[in-house]
Amino acid sequence: MSVDATKLVIPGHGTVFHAPVNTPPPANPLVLPGGFNLQANGPTPWANLGHTSKQNTIAFTKEGGEKESIDTFLADAVRTTSTGVTWGVNVAALQFDADNLDLAFNGEFNPDTGGYIVASPAPISVALFLYFQDTTGSLGFWLPNTEVSLGDAPSVDTAQFFELPLAVSILSADGETIPAVNGRAGLFEIFKSGLVAPTP
Repeated sequence: MSVDATKLVIPGHGTVFHAPVNTPPPANPLVLPGGFNLQANGPTPWANLGHTSKQNTIAFTKEGGEKESIDTFLADAVRTTSTGVTWGVNVAALQFDADNLDLAFNGEFNPDTGGYIVASPAPISVALFLYFQDTTGSLGFWLPNTEVSLGDAPSVDTAQFFELPLAVSILSADGETIPAVNGRAGLFEIFKSGLVAPTP
């Protein structure tokens, strides 16, 4: 590994794109034309989620992965096991539009009132692409198989935009979408402008 400041990213701005489950990203997703852009929808069928909170930024979550040593009667710490790992993402969406309401509540509009009906919780399955940009480069995360629903209940802050806290569960991708790595199912792929795969 060499020291290279061009590999650093300050995610000054970012957004989230969504599409049907297992939708692949465009070739060279961080390069225009053809790639993602903060201010527009992505290539069809990728749609831009729009404004999200800068106060409560997009954040990955990770639970599990604790290691435990297993003893035998003869010896201690013969093997080590790890608990399962669950990945997720929290997104504080700000735009009250059909896309964000569907992701939060998976409800429907009432044709009689024009309001949006919220029913009992039912997560919606989508692919996501998280896109971050600074003045020198871009960073992206393709999550082909997720379930999205409302996370924490919304709260009111009179000095901030009203937020719809979306909770994303990252599920395993099938082997045709993301190849398995040494028998382990793929979860997501990371893209960085200037990132080149090492030569074998």
